[in-house]
Formats: sequence, structure tokens, C-alpha cells
Amino acid sequence: MRIRHALATATTATTLALGALAAPAQAAPAAAPNTVARPSAAASASDDVFYTTQATKQYTCAKTTCRVKRNLFKGQPLSISCYYVGQSVSGNKIWYYTTTWQYEYWVDGYTPGQHINTGADPRPGVPRC
Repeated sequence: MRIRHALATATTATTLALGALAAPAQAAPAAAPNTVARPSAAASASDDVFYTTQATKQYTCAKTTCRVKRNLFKGQPLSISCYYVGQSVSGNKIWYYTTTWQYEYWVDGYTPGQHINTGADPRPGVPRC
């Protein structure tokens, strides 16, 4: 009888120990239902895609006298890395360092903020270059 009780106790203890090892870690509490997940602070406006409001150009610097890297069409999707204060274009001195896809490679350069639908210049959340 003692052997049977000792064996049962050992089996129960082993099962509990193995169960504790195999138990999954507790997950973080789930978000309340009907709530919208907000982007983290790391996800800034520079992670968004913006579009040109008219045909414009990408330049090697923030002046219209610099070399043109690429002609952009109206509605061209752009990614913005940062902004720079440069030559005034239609009263707006904000230029964005933008990246866009051309054929089979990425092209980056400065694009006048006046020609990009950022909502405000400089766009909140976009760092200065």
C-alpha cells in the first residue's frame, strides 16, 4: 500500500512539473473589443506613401537650379525620408527627400513640398534632414 501511495504521489508530482514546463507563457492581455490599434511612435509619417499633386521633378539638391534626377507625373507615389528648408517654390521653402520607383530601381532626390500632398509643410512626424 505504501508503495502504491508513493508511486501515485511521484506520478502526480511529475505530471505537475511537466505540465508547468509545457504550459505556454501567458500572452499579453488582448485589446478591448471595438478599439482601433494606433500606430506606434516608431511608425512616423515618413512611413506613409504620399502622392504628387502635379507634374514635378526630383532634384539632386533643394533648388530648382540643381540637376534633375527624374521627372514625376501627377499622382506619382512617393516615400518621404525627411524634409529640408531650401529654395522657395510658390512661397513654400520646404523640400522633401523622397524615394520613388522607376522601372527596375529606386530613385531618390529632393522634391518641392508645394507639389506633394503632405497636408502641412513640414509634415508632422517627418524629421529634418
